[in-house]
Order: sequence, then structure tokens, then C-alpha cells
Amino acid sequence: MAQMGTEEVGEACYMTNKSIRIYPNQSDFTGSLYENEEFVSGYIFKNGKTLASNVALRYNAKRDEIEVKKSLRVSNSTAKVLLKQEEIYIKILNKLFVYSSIKDGIDKAGYFMVLQEGDNYALYKKIQKKFIEGRESVNSITRDTPPAYKNVEIYYLVNKANGSFNKFPKTKKKKLKLFTKNTKEVKNYVNANKLNVNKEYALVKLVKFYDTL
Repeated sequence: MAQMGTEEVGEACYMTNKSIRIYPNQSDFTGSLYENEEFVSGYIFKNGKTLASNVALRYNAKRDEIEVKKSLRVSNSTAKVLLKQEEIYIKILNKLFVYSSIKDGIDKAGYFMVLQEGDNYALYKKIQKKFIEGRESVNSITRDTPPAYKNVEIYYLVNKANGSFNKFPKTKKKKLKLFTKNTKEVKNYVNANKLNVNKEYALVKLVKFYDTL
């Protein structure tokens, strides 16, 4: 990611005219459609330059859209959708979201959260929302189960030299196979630090180490 400077510009440079989707009946299901339910103050960048600061941002994971409004004080009905361009990325608190077009390893363009970025490799997380149908109670003892949106997180090792995405499998053994160079050093590092690579914090540490090899 390029070094971030300051060059605030007009909204047309980063925002579409598309209004966000409003969900009036969120009480009909459990879970959330968003990475964070509330808008949070953040920054919009393009090629390392700041396009907007202290604007209200929210990631709609269900629709894979970044929602933008001028400030936290204005109504959500005024929010618009951020332009989907690789050059435009956002920072909400300490979370960095980038947009990627279709690449080797991903068959659909979309937003990813950057968990770790080095000179050679990066760790990206894709947040998705899986809809689970509700179930009616079959007797007087059990309760109805409402429909729900479940959070699904997919992790990728990104090779910055060729732009490819490598999806991490579910098991520890298969995860380690993604680290195709210096395999002995990788295994020794995992064992010496007792890393459970099925945990996000451990993957962050491992990718950071791998980038130095």
C-alpha cells in the first residue's frame, strides 16, 4: 500500500449516486448484514492520497458495498455507495478495506480486509454473510428459530509479485502447505512459537514472518 498523503477532493471522485439499501425489518432475523452495524468515522484514500477524512463509513458484507455519508450526524438515508475501484480503499478505525478485481484465486471482484501486508506477501480476509432459514417449533417445548445471517470469514495469502490469491484451507496441515518456500523454517517457526494457525492472530504472525524469508 502506498504511503498516505493528503489531497481532499470532491465527492464525485469516490462516491456513486447509488443510495444504500435500507433494511426496515431487521428484527425479522438475527445476526447482522454488516461488518459493524453502526457507521464509524474513517478515511477514504486513492493511490496513497486522502480523498476524504472523518466521513462516516460502514461495510455492508451482504451486498459487498462500502456505505458513505458525510458525517455521523446525518441520516442514514443520505448515505451513498463508494465507487468500486482498486485504487480506492478505506480505513475504519484500524481496519483497512481494499477492493480487488478478479485475480488468480478469486473468481469474483470484491472487498477484502487487509490483516497483514509486507513487501512480498499479504494476508487478506473476506467477510461474507450466509443466510440460514428459520425453523418453526415442532412442539410446545421448543421455540421457533428465526432466520439468521451467519458470519463467514475466508482467509487468503496474497502474492504481491503476481497478484495471486491463495485461499487458506480449514486444517492446519493444509494451511501450512500454502507456504511453498522455506517450508522447514515455516514449520520450525510455527512449532517454536506454538502457533495455532487456525486462529487469525497466528496467521497474521506467520504471514509477517514468511514475508521476511
